[in-house]
Formats: sequence, C-alpha cells, structure tokens
Amino acid sequence: MVDDVLSIENDPQLLTFMQLWMMSGAGVLSTIEQLAQSEKRIKLPELPGRDLISELNRLGTAMNSIITKLE
Repeated sequence: MVDDVLSIENDPQLLTFMQLWMMSGAGVLSTIEQLAQSEKRIKLPELPGRDLISELNRLGTAMNSIITKLE
C-alpha cells in the first residue's frame, strides 16, 4: 500500500465518511439534486454561532477537492 494514498483500510476518517455515505448518501444526493433543480430561493434557519451558508460553501469546496483525488 502506498503511504500517500488514503483508503478505508488506512484512514478512519475516510472509513467513517464512506460508512455514512453508504447508509444515506443516495437519499441525501437525491434530496440535494431536487433542491438544486427547484427555481425557488432557499431560506436557511439562523443558528446561533453558526454560518450555514459559509459551512455549505466550505463543504462544496472540500467535496470538489476530494473528487479530484479519487482514483
């Protein structure tokens, strides 16, 4: 195994992410796609101490980075 390659065998965070995705990823993806296709604007709830828009932007950036690393 190459040290610079992450897999579910050598990285507990990737294993946890893949377990979560395998349990609910398809449903989450379907929901996200439906929301994306809607022409309505989205109003998020305000949560004290959280900036949901910023978090979602960071999530999108991180997911794009992960996708470019997939083999």
